[in-house]
Amino acid sequence: MGCAKGLCTAEKIFIFINIAFAMYSGALLATAARLAWDPSTYTWFRFLCGAQYRVSAAYVFAAGVWLAALVYLAAAAAQRHAPLCLHLYAAGVACLALSEVGYGAWMGASLAAWWREAPQAELARRGMDLLHDLKPALLAVERYRDVARPLYDMIEEVEREAPNNAFVIIVFGVLGMVLQIAAFVMARRLARGERARAASVSEDKHAAVRAVPAHDDDSDTNDPERAPPGWRKKANLRMYTILDKIF
Repeated sequence: MGCAKGLCTAEKIFIFINIAFAMYSGALLATAARLAWDPSTYTWFRFLCGAQYRVSAAYVFAAGVWLAALVYLAAAAAQRHAPLCLHLYAAGVACLALSEVGYGAWMGASLAAWWREAPQAELARRGMDLLHDLKPALLAVERYRDVARPLYDMIEEVEREAPNNAFVIIVFGVLGMVLQIAAFVMARRLARGERARAASVSEDKHAAVRAVPAHDDDSDTNDPERAPPGWRKKANLRMYTILDKIF
């Protein structure tokens, strides 16, 4: 319980959110690298959906870099206590969320049109039919059973486990959306706190300046309300002392 004390403050939550953002950034950059250099990832995607592949590769890389920049802004805001960095951070999170909505809408619309009209979509459908026809053929091969059986098992595993990829993407997408909302709210809250703290410090300075006396005992002010008590008597005494020394 002692270790968990103070973990639910806005500053700590903001730190945890940005740790998650750093992890997301690394995952996105790794995915972008695979889309660019891993043939097992990009070959079929590029062949079937060329435009979607290029846009996705560029967007995933840009999103990873953008998240890394947001983490840097968060670190700068935590170090300098600068509301400007927090405002920039909140604006960056909002821009990222808007870009995700735009990218998702474009991908959905373009893939729907691709599935209806593109020749590559027909190839994909025929390829799926080929897999269904290939499995009985693999089981019927007796001479190469030691090769055919593992191939059959791999095809079965792909068909069985492939939907899990969509589930993982949905879960991490929802989690990322929640993190972005929380990051925006926390950044705005911390910015308001920093602004209020700066205003409080400024008021304290002004109050300290006003508390300093504007005159001392030998002031020549004629305002009886601002003059300290007995100042005339002290001034006359000093004047007589000076005259006595002179004469």
